Amino acid sequence: MWDFLFGYFFGRATGLSRIVRPLVWMFLVGVIIAGFIYAAAVFHAVSERSNSPHVHAHRTH
Repeated sequence: MWDFLFGYFFGRATGLSRIVRPLVWMFLVGVIIAGFIYAAAVFHAVSERSNSPHVHAHRTH
């Protein structure tokens, strides 16, 4: 299995590797970037939810 993967990523396994290999790398990079954007959005939403300005602290007079 590792021989096939290393052969694929280094261009020896398939004849279409000149076309397919860059597409696979672009897809993987896109997935990683989308994951970072999603994580940033989730962390921002969590921080906004935990810091609610409309909830006032209890004050005793």
